[in-house]
Amino acid sequence: MAVTVKRATLWNTQTSNTPGSLAASLSPLAEGNVNLDLVMGYSHPDKAGATIEVFPVDGAASQRAARRAGYRKSGFPCVAISGENRVGLGRQIASALAEAGININFFIAQVVRNEYTGMFSFEAESEADLAVKIIREALKHAPLAATRARSLGLNHKKKTKTKAAAKRSAGTKKTSTTSKRPASKSRAATKKKSTRSKVRA
Repeated sequence: MAVTVKRATLWNTQTSNTPGSLAASLSPLAEGNVNLDLVMGYSHPDKAGATIEVFPVDGAASQRAARRAGYRKSGFPCVAISGENRVGLGRQIASALAEAGININFFIAQVVRNEYTGMFSFEAESEADLAVKIIREALKHAPLAATRARSLGLNHKKKTKTKAAAKRSAGTKKTSTTSKRPASKSRAATKKKSTRSKVRA
C-alpha cells in the first residue's frame, strides 16, 4: 500500500474543560453520520476551556452537521499522511521538512496494524502546499534505515568477495611454492651423486 500525502482541513470547537464535554461535542457528529478518522482534544492554559479538533468533515451534509454542533474550520493549514508503515518513515518526513526549512506548527502520528497515520500543521497555506510536494518526493526514496541496510549488505558482499579472492591467491602461491620444491630436491640429489662419483674415481 502506497503512502498518501494530501492537504487536509481540521474542524474544531471550543468547549468547557469539564467531564462529559468530549461526549457532548462528538454526539451531534455521530448523529449526523460524520465518520471521523482523527479526534484531538486539549485544555487551554487557564484550564477552564478546551478545544476539540476532528478530521475529516467531508461533504455538504457532514459540514452542515458540524456547523450546527458549533464546529468551524481550523485556521491552521494541515497535511494528512497515511499508508503502510516502514522503519524510518517518520524521520524521513521530518528530515525532508527540515532540509526545506519548513517549521511544523504541531503534529500527531500513530501506527495501527502497520498503517501509519499522521497530521502535520503549518503556519501558512504556502508552507502546507510546499510540504505536500516535498514529502511526496522524499517518499519516492527508501528511508535511511533501509538504505543503510542495503549498504551494509553490499559491503558484506564486497568483504566476502575480497576474502575469497585473497584465499584463492594464497592457495595459488602455496601451490606454486610446493611445485618448485621437488625441482630443488632433484638438483640437490644430482649434485650429491656427481660428488660421490668424483670421489670414487
